[in-house]
Amino acid sequence: MATLWWMSRPGWRTALALVAGFAVLTWALAAGVFLDVDVAVRDWSDAHRPEPARLVAKTLYFLGSANLLAAILIVVAGVLAARDRTLRPVLLVLVTAATSYVVVVPLKIAADRSAPHAPWPDAVELFANDAGWSYPSGHAVNTLIWYPILVLLIERALRRPLSTVVRRAILITPVVIVFAAITYLGFHWLTDSVAGVLLGAALWLVLRRLQLDDPARRPPLDGPHPAEGRRAVARRRVDR
Repeated sequence: MATLWWMSRPGWRTALALVAGFAVLTWALAAGVFLDVDVAVRDWSDAHRPEPARLVAKTLYFLGSANLLAAILIVVAGVLAARDRTLRPVLLVLVTAATSYVVVVPLKIAADRSAPHAPWPDAVELFANDAGWSYPSGHAVNTLIWYPILVLLIERALRRPLSTVVRRAILITPVVIVFAAITYLGFHWLTDSVAGVLLGAALWLVLRRLQLDDPARRPPLDGPHPAEGRRAVARRRVDR
């Protein structure tokens, strides 16, 4: 049962709920629900996109680029791996990249949804165009799975946890910015971005089970093993 220990930890039910939410949203879109909202948001964005705003949004859009984030983090992870003589930081980045590719790309292919400015009249519909790769938004997924890795690597580099304010700023700000940018620019439908957030949050709840440090020296990232907690209590009683 030790291999299933992580299933007893808080979070896996939330991950399943998020996946269920993604499935329900996909079903609703396939049934034609929310399509009018998607079109309305695209048309409003097109009518309210002056060039300065477009340039700012286009720049901020790269905060969700998997290629950029992975390239930066693999370098940082490599430096930390050399310093600490462990491959765990590098493996964490590689597993995150592989998980994103294995999960998101097949879903994009299966959904067959075109981008908001595609020339086809049924671009907003799911399962309508074999060339469509819009659903779910990979950039939205990236902000949910890559920035927590950035936090972990920064904390490892500093050998201390970040403050709550800084941690929340790193974890939340890119999600909001990229969500707004990709929708405002018309790179994705609104519901593409919503689906990306649901899927990305679910993926991170799974990925966070990975340990960054040697288990013999540090507890799991999301808290100590229950057995370790009992041992600590027992030791304190003996010390008394």
